[in-house]
Amino acid sequence: MTGGRTGWILRSALLLCLTPPLHAQAPYVPDVTEAREKEWRKLVAASQAAYASGKPADGIDPARKGLTLADDLFGPDDPRTLISANDLALHLESTGHYREAEGLYRRVFDSYLRTRGEDDPNSQLALENLVDFYVARNRPDAAGPLADYALRSFRRTTGAGSARSQRMERIVAAMPKPAPAVPPPSPPEAVRQEDDVEKMPPPAMESTDENRP
Repeated sequence: MTGGRTGWILRSALLLCLTPPLHAQAPYVPDVTEAREKEWRKLVAASQAAYASGKPADGIDPARKGLTLADDLFGPDDPRTLISANDLALHLESTGHYREAEGLYRRVFDSYLRTRGEDDPNSQLALENLVDFYVARNRPDAAGPLADYALRSFRRTTGAGSARSQRMERIVAAMPKPAPAVPPPSPPEAVRQEDDVEKMPPPAMESTDENRP
């Protein structure tokens, strides 16, 4: 299920204007700060263009440079930094670098959850991305609890009939159910040998005739 993650770049870019930056960034330096932010935007555009054209490997380098620059320029929890982190995760996942991609998806979700709360649109988008990642990797142990949590959150904030809630409902319904517990076998009955073995009579004793000639 990649539809949610494919649309994430465009949706998160639109949400950028709705979320004011956090104040954990490098000190403002006239001209220098503007030039660095302009460079960041160029790197983001290059990485997203590579992804959109079906060449995720070409987007890894600009995405990684963009994240490094954003971490220093904006701070680790700024929405612009998290856009770069998610961009890099998309490229890494598409090229088979799953462990690093998972860590980045986790970072984006945890950061938004911590700084914006679970009802924030960015938090919910990041949660969908993380669920989709685990479903695509066939990891119901990780996807199941997150999907249950997402469904409760989406129903509360968008309603049970929303497209987001219904999509997550289908994901939850498709999760494999745990196998029923098998009771342990009953212990074998004790063998009662004394009752089962026929008692044999003792051998007859020969009589002794003392008067025998």
